Amino acid sequence: MSLNIHLRRLADQDLTSEYACINSLQHTEWRINHNVLNVIRHLWDNGQEVGKLPAREDIPIPTYNFSKEPSEMNLEEKAIFRIWSRKRAEIYSSNNRSVSKRIQVERTLQIAEQFAKYDRFYYVWQNDFRSRKYASSTFLSPQSADWSKSLLEFGYSLPINNWDDARWLCIHGANLYGNDKVTLDRREAWAWDFVDETHRIVANPYDNQLWLEADKPFQFLAWCYEMSALAKQGWGYHTRLPVSADGSCNGLQHLSAILRDELGGLATNLIPSAEPQDIYTQVAEQATQRIREEDTELGRKCLEFGIDRKLAKRPVMIVPYSGTKHACRGYIEEAIKDKIKEGAPNIFGDDLFNVTHYLAGHIWDSISGVIVSARKVMDYVKSVGDVYSNMGQHMEWVTPTGWLVLQHYSEVQQKRIKTHINGDVVSLSFPKDKKDTVNKQRTGLGSSPNFIHSLDASAMTRTINKATKVGIVDFAMVHDSYGTHSSNMPQLSNILREEFVSMYEEHDVLDELRTHAIKTLGTEDVPLPPSMGNLDIRNVLKSDYFFA
Repeated sequence: MSLNIHLRRLADQDLTSEYACINSLQHTEWRINHNVLNVIRHLWDNGQEVGKLPAREDIPIPTYNFSKEPSEMNLEEKAIFRIWSRKRAEIYSSNNRSVSKRIQVERTLQIAEQFAKYDRFYYVWQNDFRSRKYASSTFLSPQSADWSKSLLEFGYSLPINNWDDARWLCIHGANLYGNDKVTLDRREAWAWDFVDETHRIVANPYDNQLWLEADKPFQFLAWCYEMSALAKQGWGYHTRLPVSADGSCNGLQHLSAILRDELGGLATNLIPSAEPQDIYTQVAEQATQRIREEDTELGRKCLEFGIDRKLAKRPVMIVPYSGTKHACRGYIEEAIKDKIKEGAPNIFGDDLFNVTHYLAGHIWDSISGVIVSARKVMDYVKSVGDVYSNMGQHMEWVTPTGWLVLQHYSEVQQKRIKTHINGDVVSLSFPKDKKDTVNKQRTGLGSSPNFIHSLDASAMTRTINKATKVGIVDFAMVHDSYGTHSSNMPQLSNILREEFVSMYEEHDVLDELRTHAIKTLGTEDVPLPPSMGNLDIRNVLKSDYFFA
């Protein structure tokens, strides 16, 4: 019902810009990276659990012989029993999740092997209701996991003829490895210094596994093959490797730009600086200072373990999308487990709940201290959504590219059924009766993240369309990650800055949101947007680390 309504309403919009963008993405030629395919297939067939490939075998479930029923245990025994039960449940769930991951890997490899015989193929692309762009593929996709993305390269090659053409290839390699918090010049230098290692890696990637230390190991392996070939063949080497530049917490970049927030703009690289600013590190440092000043036993233990950007990254990233402190705690737990898996000493034991609950409070408060204006934008968008909900209407707005976003969240009466899936007891919900009554809770939770997603989609659409006009024909896009050939990256990098700036110079998106609400609802009773700060949005044009 809502889809039909949305399609009818979209027919009244000028979607020329959106159609042009989709067509450009669909014209991009792809092919399979045979080198990487052979490596992944070998590793998978030999059961090597590397680079986030799932284990081929289940983790043994720990056994523990309890002679007493839980009701008969003393406090110490009950504590041991609870830890064992939680550990057992975690392993059981992990094993069940691995089943679907194994199916995904095997199916992806099968598809890649089928497509490996073709010189080129294409993806069908589509918009979601916010106009975000997605490749229509279940498994092998340019928007999927590291190991899956590494299987793809452009069908069309371009030469690397000089140092400038090679610069972004080098930066891309450094970023993939994890050297993305230093200057661009240092990243470029690091890549050239790494050339000898690339020769050794591609000669035998199974014994020379330095590539597995990279943040994105399989894409880094693909880069090693490309960098080694360039070094051996010299200028004129034709590359097919997509290289990319990523936004600095792009959701917060948009939120800072909307209100011209200097503090948020500095933290997210909207303002030029000699070194890249890292909001995740800033939050981690602020949380560390808070915990140090508090001086508690648990706090000292957390400081000993280390509160770094990895612990802060996911909590910061979810803020523009209505993330919660509860979700923050979960991401911190995942980060701690990942660090332990990578070799950090486990000083917390098996019970992480109290630790992660404690850290979540401090990290959440530290985030609020860095992104004050971002909260104002999010609260304002939610307040407009509340006006729609209170009048019994679904929230809507028009993006800077003319796309009508219809946020259609209706009340649904559901019937719940418990069943078993992959060994887990799960509760499934089936719609019993759907009414076109606004779900106020979902509208409130969804309004801010959907609004920001629609803006990053508009920025990408504008960028692709302008880049196409100047002759760039290949795009590897993942919402806030812009990719193309190395030799075209300088031009694409300039265009994405120009379009970001022009979009916010041409559009006061909060005022347009309010104006559309007044027109749609027929009431002036819509709150005024918060006041703007003093950020000069044109600083983005000179910021090397805006997308880097």
